[in-house]
Amino acid sequence: MAALQTLRNKAGVLITVIVGLALLAFVLTDFIGNGNNIFSNGDKLGEVAGEKIKVQDYQNLVDIQEEFYKLNSRSMSLNEEQQNQLRERVWQTLVHDMAFEQVYEGAGVDVTSAEILDMATGNHIAPILRNLFTNPQTGVYDRSMAENFLTYKNQDAQATFYWDNVEKELRRARLSDKYNGLLFAGIYCTNAEAQQDSALRAKSVSAELVNVRFSAIPDSTINVSKSEINNLYNKKKEIYKVDATRDIEYVAFPIRPSQEDIEDLEKDLESMKADFENPETDAFDYAHMNSDVEVYKTYQKESQLPTVLAEFIKSAKVNDVYGPYRDGNEYKMSRLVEIVQRPDSVKARHILITQNEQLADSLYNVLSKNSSNFAELARKYSEDQGSAINGGDLDWFEDGRMVPEFNEACFNNAKGAVVMVKSQFGTHIINVQDKGVAGTKYSIATIEKTINYSAKTHQSTYDQAYQFLNVAKTREQFEAAVDTFNLIKRFGNGLRTNQHNVNAITSARDIVKWAFKADIDEVSDIFEANDQFIVAVLTKAQEKGYAPVEEVSASLNNEILNEKKAAQIESAIANLPLAEVAAKYNSKVDSVKNVTFASYNVAGAGVEPALVGSLVSAEVGKIGSVKGNNAVYVYSVVNQEAAPAQADAIRNSYAQSFSYIFSLNERVVTDKANVEDNRILFY
Repeated sequence: MAALQTLRNKAGVLITVIVGLALLAFVLTDFIGNGNNIFSNGDKLGEVAGEKIKVQDYQNLVDIQEEFYKLNSRSMSLNEEQQNQLRERVWQTLVHDMAFEQVYEGAGVDVTSAEILDMATGNHIAPILRNLFTNPQTGVYDRSMAENFLTYKNQDAQATFYWDNVEKELRRARLSDKYNGLLFAGIYCTNAEAQQDSALRAKSVSAELVNVRFSAIPDSTINVSKSEINNLYNKKKEIYKVDATRDIEYVAFPIRPSQEDIEDLEKDLESMKADFENPETDAFDYAHMNSDVEVYKTYQKESQLPTVLAEFIKSAKVNDVYGPYRDGNEYKMSRLVEIVQRPDSVKARHILITQNEQLADSLYNVLSKNSSNFAELARKYSEDQGSAINGGDLDWFEDGRMVPEFNEACFNNAKGAVVMVKSQFGTHIINVQDKGVAGTKYSIATIEKTINYSAKTHQSTYDQAYQFLNVAKTREQFEAAVDTFNLIKRFGNGLRTNQHNVNAITSARDIVKWAFKADIDEVSDIFEANDQFIVAVLTKAQEKGYAPVEEVSASLNNEILNEKKAAQIESAIANLPLAEVAAKYNSKVDSVKNVTFASYNVAGAGVEPALVGSLVSAEVGKIGSVKGNNAVYVYSVVNQEAAPAQADAIRNSYAQSFSYIFSLNERVVTDKANVEDNRILFY
C-alpha cells in the first residue's frame, strides 16, 4: 500500500500529464472501436476513413483534456491560445488513430497484456513509467515499487483509474513502435545498389562548362498555346492540390488610452496618497490591494533600484512617498518602508513536511535543542526529494529567491538558528547555517496601475469604426472609405479553416469564420480583437481541391517556354566545341572543380541537381549537355578522381532515411483516410 501513497507524493504533476495523455488514448480507443454506437446522425464535425465524428463526441474529448490541463497547471481556466492548442492536439491525435486503425490491423500489429506488464516490470521499461517509478535516492528504476503498485492498485479507486488509463497509453505507444519497426525492416539496400551508389558518391570530377541562359532566346520568338498549358496542367494537376483558403483586406481602429484616461489614472493615485503615506497603514497590504500586479515585500540595495527610486531614497525618510510617476505603460506611487542592514545571501538547509503537522512539531522540538543530526533526519523525513538526498542542504541562495515566508525566516534569524515556518508547500524546519556580510537595503512598497483605456474611449473608437462601416457597404465603397478616413489597408491572405490569427491579430477566430461564410466582395461587421476594432472585406475564395489553371498558367507558360528554348538551344549546339557554343551565345567557358554526387550546387551555375548528376556520370573528354533550372549547360569532363568505395556507409545512410519514410507514410495513410474537417462550423 505504501506504493500507492508514494505514487501520489512522487508523481505530482507528472502523473497528471501521463493520465491526461493516457485517458485521451483510452477514450480514443473506445471512440474508434465503437463506431456503430458513437457515430450516428447529428452534427457532423468531420470524417476519417469513412467514420463520422460528431461534434459532441469530439467536445467530450476536449473537455477531458481541459480538466487534466487545469490539474497539471493548477489553474482554474485556460486562455484562448491554450484552448486552441488543446483542441488542435485532440483533433490531430484523433485523426491519426482513426486513420491508422485499419493499417495496424492489416499489418497484424497488436499488443498483448504480457507486453504491457513487461513495459512496467520487465526488460523493456516504458519511458513514462521509468520517470514514475525511479527511486529518487538512487536514480535507478525501482521494479519493486512498480510491482507493489500493480499488486495493490485495485484497492484504491484513484490508483485503478491511473493505471487503466496509463495502460491505454502504453498500448498505443507500443502499437506505433511495432508498426514503425516493420517499416524500418522494409528498408533494404542490395550490395549492387550500395556499390553503385558508393562509387558515384566517391567520384570527384573537374570539367569545362558553358552556361547558355534561357534568356538568350527572346520569349517573343516562342509560341505557347492554351492547349499546351492545359495539357501540362493536367499532367501535373496533383501538385496543385490546395486546401480551402480565403483572402481578405481589412482596416484596424486601435483602442488606445486617451490623454483624459491617463490624467484620470494619475488623479486616482493622488487620491490614495494620504492613506498610503500614513505610518499606520500597512504599505505592502495597501499596495497589494490597489495594484494591478502582485506586490511582495522585498529588500534591495541602492544599485538594484530603478533610477527614479535610487534618487528618491538619497534624501527620503521612512514612510516618505514618491509619485505618482509614470513608468512606461504604468503609473506608480512608491513608499519607503524600511532601511535595514541585511545580507545578500544566506546558506540554509531544511526539512519539508507537507501534511503531517505532528511529525513536523516533533522534529522541530528535537532539532531546536540539538541540530547535530539535522542531515540524517532530513534524508529520512523530508519530502523535498531534491534536497533530502543532500541532508536538506539548499546551499547559498540570494535574498528574495525563496517564497516570502521561507525567505524571511532565513534572513531574519541568526546563524545557527532552527526555526519552523509554513508556506504554500507545507511546513519547513529550517537551519540557518551561514549568512553573508550585511549591507544597507531598502524595502519599498509600490502601487502599480496599468494605463488602460476607459469605457468612454472604447465607445469613441467603436464610433469611428461604425462611421467607416456606415459608408463602406460594398468593396468599392470600402476602398474609397480607406482613403477618406486616411487609414492603412492591410492584407490577410491565404487564411485557412482552422487558423486563429490574422497576421499579428491573435484573437481573430471570428474574422476567419466570417471569411469562410462570406461572399466575394462582402464587407464584414465590426470585429473586436487585440484591443482594436476590425472591418474586413472578402477579396478571394479558394475552395478545397485544385488551384484553377488560370492561377498557375504563368508558371506553366514559363515551364513550356524553357522546354522549347532548351530544345532549340540543344539543336543549335549539336557537335559544336565549347568555345564555339560560348561565342554563339555571348557566354564563356568556365572551369569547375571537385564536383561530387553530394554537391549542393555548381560554381557559376547555382543549385542544379541535373547538372551535378550529368557531370558525375559523364565520360572524360566527351561533350554533353543538360537542361537545368535556368539554362542549358554544355560540358566536358577533363578529370575524374575516385576514392575507395564505402558500401557499408551507403547502406547505413539508407537506414537513416527511416524518419523521412515514416513521415511520408504518415502523409500517405492520412491522405487515404480522406479526412473531412468541419471544425470551422463549430469552433
